[in-house]
Amino acid sequence: MPTKKPLLSLCARLAIALAASLVSVAAGRAADWSYRPEQAPTYTGEFGLRFWYGSATTAKNLYDDTGAILVSRLTYADLSIFAAELYGRFDYDRGWFAKGYAGGGGYRKGTLKDEDPPPVTVPYSATLSVQQNSSPFYGSADVGYNVLRGGDFRVGVFAGFHYMNETVSAYGCTQIAFHPGICGAFPLPNQVKVITQENNWYSLRIGFDASAEIDRWKLSVDAALLPYVWLSGVDTHWLRIGYVPGNFTGGIPEDGHGWGFQLEGFVSYRVTEAVSLGAGLRYWQMQTRGFTHFENHVIGFTAVPQVLEWKTQNYGGFLQASVKFGPYAVFGSN
Repeated sequence: MPTKKPLLSLCARLAIALAASLVSVAAGRAADWSYRPEQAPTYTGEFGLRFWYGSATTAKNLYDDTGAILVSRLTYADLSIFAAELYGRFDYDRGWFAKGYAGGGGYRKGTLKDEDPPPVTVPYSATLSVQQNSSPFYGSADVGYNVLRGGDFRVGVFAGFHYMNETVSAYGCTQIAFHPGICGAFPLPNQVKVITQENNWYSLRIGFDASAEIDRWKLSVDAALLPYVWLSGVDTHWLRIGYVPGNFTGGIPEDGHGWGFQLEGFVSYRVTEAVSLGAGLRYWQMQTRGFTHFENHVIGFTAVPQVLEWKTQNYGGFLQASVKFGPYAVFGSN
């Protein structure tokens, strides 16, 4: 069988040649891998100023100590928000980011409707007061990671913390229902302060944010669930303090635990490589259930905690001007 040797020899030569070529390619790529320098990590920063114009409603339902009978409902509505805030963000080119904002301003206009329904109050009472000297202050801080990212888009997840202080003050009192004994025959003028409510809302945030760039335009969205919201508040009925009967020692502490969510959408235009201008929309909602702590705050009467529900909504539009810095090398990197 003389023909097998040339065939085996040819196959052997081909196998050797193929192995040699694979070794050569692998060696070449290994050389590339060995000598290719790793890029130093960098970060970019963005800082901006926003003006927020919107509307807010914050309201509570007060029940008896069992939570079965509605005693009173107070609704602070049509509060016009005028607020300024500072915004900042840092992006690490390995995917991590940190962002936050802080702001405050005033509530313009708005009313308080204070309702006391039967069977506790007969006949039904509803009074109207105007809002003055009221304000919101708020801030947020998040840390996250971009799970998807490219040259002109990113999608990230984050966790963080949000705080908001709402202080609303009601002046004057006019009966708009049927109870003659509550601001009925003798309505109070709008120069008389009747109620101040101060609420501090503390919230944990988990969510995602994403952005995409099209030429000089950038579209962004930020959506957060608030799985745990804690409320700490004080209700001060000024006309009940220092008067008999029902003499109160001061403001009544309130608390609650609940949940909420926050949504923001934003579009911006890059005027230069560093400067951008844009506009956005936002909606915040938080709600809690807890207690108004009358105990030890009513003189001459053994009071007990009463069940309380709070809900606040804030929404509107904002304008933003921002400046971008970087990329810069991370401190301490080679």
